[in-house]
Amino acid sequence: MNYELAKQLKEAGFPETDCLCGSDYGDHPSLSELIEACGDNHFELERDWFNGTDKWRALYWFEGNVKSGFGSTPEEAVAKLWIALNKK
Repeated sequence: MNYELAKQLKEAGFPETDCLCGSDYGDHPSLSELIEACGDNHFELERDWFNGTDKWRALYWFEGNVKSGFGSTPEEAVAKLWIALNKK
């Protein structure tokens, strides 16, 4: 996870952990922590081969709606999904 995405997580209110504190943003939440933070509704993580890309897609269904996040790694896709779920 790059600096900018870690910064976006922190600014969007990702639960404070040692990994997002300080100025270096060198560490980041694990994939498990990101998935858990997304909540208890239907969650799916898949490689997006269908659309001809080599990206990952994280999907989250709730109350008839779906949110998604895309990235070059599973962690990036789920982090972007968490940000989409928590936009104010």
